[in-house]
Amino acid sequence: MNAPATPRHSPMPGAVDIATPDALAGWAWDPANPDAPVEVEVLDGDTRLAVIKADLLRPDLVKFGSGGCRYGFRIALGRTLLPLARHTLTVRRMTDGVELAKSPATIIRPIARLDESVQAYVAERITNELEQAQAPDHLNDALRFLAAQMARLLECQAQLRPQVDEAQSQASAAAAELLNGMALPQWFGLVGQTLAQHYPPLLLPPVPQHPDVSIIIPAYGKFKLSYKCIASIQAALPEASFEVILVDDASPDETLLAPLVFGGTVRVLRHPSNQGFVAACNLGAQAAQGRHLLFLNNDTLVQPGWLDALLGTFRSVPKLGVVGAKLLNADGSLQESGGLIWRLGDGANLGRGAHADEPRFNYLRDVDYVSGAVLMLPRELFQQLGGFDPEFAPGYYEDTDLCFRVRQAGYRVMVQPTAAVVHLEGQTSGRDVAGTGMKRFQAINHRKFVRRWAGVLSQHRLSGDQPEREAERSVRQRALFVDDVTLTPDQDAGSNAALAHILSLQRQGYKVSFIPADNMAYVPAYTAKLQAMGVECLYAPFVRGVEEYLRSLQVPLDVVYLHRHSNATRYTGLVRRFQPQARVVYNVADLHHLRMQREAELSGNAELAAAAQRMRQAELGAVQGADATIVHSQHEQRLLQQACPAAQVCVVPWSYALRPGPTAHAQRRGVMFVGGYRHRPNVDAAKWLVQEVMPLVWAELPGLPCTLAGSHMPADVQQLQGPDVQAVGQVADLSPLYHQHLLAVAPLRWGAGLKGKVLEAFAHGTPCVMTPTASEGVALSGYLHQTLVAEDAAGLAAVIVRLHQHADDVAHLAHLGEAMINQHYSPSRLDTALAKALLPPAAAPAT
Repeated sequence: MNAPATPRHSPMPGAVDIATPDALAGWAWDPANPDAPVEVEVLDGDTRLAVIKADLLRPDLVKFGSGGCRYGFRIALGRTLLPLARHTLTVRRMTDGVELAKSPATIIRPIARLDESVQAYVAERITNELEQAQAPDHLNDALRFLAAQMARLLECQAQLRPQVDEAQSQASAAAAELLNGMALPQWFGLVGQTLAQHYPPLLLPPVPQHPDVSIIIPAYGKFKLSYKCIASIQAALPEASFEVILVDDASPDETLLAPLVFGGTVRVLRHPSNQGFVAACNLGAQAAQGRHLLFLNNDTLVQPGWLDALLGTFRSVPKLGVVGAKLLNADGSLQESGGLIWRLGDGANLGRGAHADEPRFNYLRDVDYVSGAVLMLPRELFQQLGGFDPEFAPGYYEDTDLCFRVRQAGYRVMVQPTAAVVHLEGQTSGRDVAGTGMKRFQAINHRKFVRRWAGVLSQHRLSGDQPEREAERSVRQRALFVDDVTLTPDQDAGSNAALAHILSLQRQGYKVSFIPADNMAYVPAYTAKLQAMGVECLYAPFVRGVEEYLRSLQVPLDVVYLHRHSNATRYTGLVRRFQPQARVVYNVADLHHLRMQREAELSGNAELAAAAQRMRQAELGAVQGADATIVHSQHEQRLLQQACPAAQVCVVPWSYALRPGPTAHAQRRGVMFVGGYRHRPNVDAAKWLVQEVMPLVWAELPGLPCTLAGSHMPADVQQLQGPDVQAVGQVADLSPLYHQHLLAVAPLRWGAGLKGKVLEAFAHGTPCVMTPTASEGVALSGYLHQTLVAEDAAGLAAVIVRLHQHADDVAHLAHLGEAMINQHYSPSRLDTALAKALLPPAAAPAT
C-alpha cells in the first residue's frame, strides 16, 4: 500500500491506493467535516459501477484524523463488473465530483482476448498517428508495428489450421514470411499488386457533403460478392448523388483490405465482432449522410437506371415510406416483385419464377413488404422508427417488420419494378431453414413477427386463398383505359390529355390498367414511364388483345375508359358482354366529324363533307352506347346534347403545371408554333403561318424569328426553313423554346376539341396568339380573348406586331394566362370534372 497523504494538512480529497482486476481501494474525506464519512462513486468511462461509503478504519491514518479515522473504502471487482481486457476507472467524491488522487486508474487484465476495449485503445493510438502525420514516411513506424503483428497472427493461423486446410495454411505461412522478411514499402507494393490482379481498383465518383442517397452494404466475408456488387454500381452510375458504405461485420477474408481496393471512395466501417445483418445495417445508417438510405445486399448486381428509378418514386408519390426494386435471378427470371404476407405470417414473393417482363409484376404498386436486399427509405423516417429492430437480430423478418411499422406510421410501402437488381439468392446466408446456419433465424423470427403483428395479420387471407385479390388488398376500384397506341405525351396533345386522365383516376383511388389496342408492342421509352407511375401496362406476348383480356379477367372491372371513337365503336359491345358491371366512359378526344366538316368547308371538298356526315353518325352511335361521354369543350358538349338529349355528356379538361421561365418578357423576341404533324390541321397551320401570316409581320418587323417545333415533321414543313424560320422538329424539352420567344401562335384554320398547345404555352408564361378555332374550349377571359384572338392572317400579324412593340402588355397577358391555368386546368379541377363522368347523373357530385 502506498503511504497516504496527510488529510488534515492537505487539500487532497483522498486517493486510490489499489487498482487491480480484482479490487479497488483507497480513502476519501471532507476536510471541512473530517468526522463524517463521505461517499465516492466509481465510473467505468461514462458508466457508474458503484457508490461506496468511505467508512472503513484506516490505522495508517489514525495520527492524522479523529473519530477513528474511518476514511477507507474497498470494492471487489472481478469479471462481472470488469468483463473486458482494459478498463479506465474514475473515482470521485459524490458531494462535489472532485476526483481522488491517482484517478483515473487503468486496469488491464493480464490474460485476456483482444476484445473491443483493447481494439478501441489501439484504434485511438492509430488515430493520434494519423492526426500528427504530415508526410507518408511519418506513418512507417505504425505500419511496421501493424505488419509485424499481422505476421505473428498469420503464422499462428497457419499452425492452427487442420490438415484439410493445408493449402490455406501454406498461404497464411507465405504471407507471414513476406511480412517478416520484406521491407515495408515492398510488402505493401506486393499486397497492392496481388489485390489488383484479383480485384482491380474501383473508384466511385466524389461524394458531396449531403448526397441524395447513402447505399449501405452489410457484408460478412465473401469479398468477391461485395466487389462485384460495387463494380455493378460503378457500371450503372445514376444521375443522383450517392455514397457507398460497406459495413464489414468482422469478415475473416479480404474484406479487411477493402479500403485498398476502393481507394477511399467507399467508406468502410468494421464491427469488432460478427453481429449480423440487423446490427450491420443500423451501424451503416448511423454513419450515413444521405437524405435517403438504401440497404443493398452484397450478393446483388444492380442494373442501369436502378437508383434514379427508386429515388424518383419518392418525388412522385406522396407519403411514400419504403420502396424496393424488382429482384431477378441470375438466369434473368423473376425472383420477386415485392412481397405478400399471409395471415399466419408466411410470406410469398410476388411473381417468383415468372417471366421478368410479365405485365402484372412490372408496375409501381403497394405491397406488404419489400426485401431488405434492396430497400430504400428516407433517413429521417428510419431514425424516427429506431432503425431495424434488434429483436429480429441477427436477421430475417427485420425488413418485413420495418415495412409494417412504416405503414403503421401512415406511409406507403411500394415496389418499383422499373428498378431491376439481380439477387444471387442464398449466396450469403444459404437456404437451409432447419440447419445451424444464419437461415435458421427465418423460422425463429417468423414466430416473433406473428406475435407482434397478429392484429394486422388477422385481416389477411390464409396462404394460397385468392392470391390475385390478396396481392391487391389495398385496391378498391379498377379501371381499364383503352387507347389506340401507347401514349407519347412528348409528341401529341391527345396523349397528354389521356395521361392526365389516367393520373386523375389514380388520385381517385383506381388501379389503372392500360391497353394499346392497335399496337400491343412494349415501347421501352414510353411503356416504362407509365409503369413507373403505377399503371399496369398490357402488351404482347403476355396479352394479345382487348377481347382476350376482357374474357380472362378474374377480378371484375369498375370502369372501362375508351379513348377515341375508334375504340368506343369496337369495344363497347365486348365490355357489355364480358364485364357487364363496368361503367363505360367514352372520350371523344375531339369530334372527328366536326374537324372533317370544317376542313371540307374550307377546301370545298364535297367528298370530305360526305365522309364527315358518316363519321357523325358513327360518333353519335358511340355516344349513345356509352354510360358517359367526355368532351374537352363546351361547344362540343352543346352539339352532342342537342343530337343525343338522353346522353350524359361531361366537359372534362386536362391539367397543366405552371412552368414560367426566368427570362423577362422584355428580353424575349419572336414567335413559335408547336404541333404533332401527323395531325393534318397542324401541317396546314404551319404552312399558313410561314406563307401568309409572317410575311405581314416581317414587313413591320424585319428578321423577327419564327420557330416551328413538333414531332413527325413532314418534308413540306421542313422546307419552310429559311433565314428567319427555324424548323427544329421534335424537342425533348420545349421549356427553353417557350422561355426565349415572346409569343406562341396557334394559327389553326380547322380542327376540334381543346388545343393542348394553347394551354401549354400559357402554362409556360408565354401568351398564345390564336384563331377562333384554336381558342375553342379554352377558358379565356374577356381581355385575353379580345387581345389574342384574330380570324385571319392580317389580324394575327397585327397582334404579333403590336405585342412586340409593347412588351409590358405581354407580361400582363402572361400573368392572366397563368391565373387561367391555375383556376381551370389544375389537377383538382380535373378530378372534380372526371368524378362526374364516373358516376350516373343522380350520384355524381355537384360542381
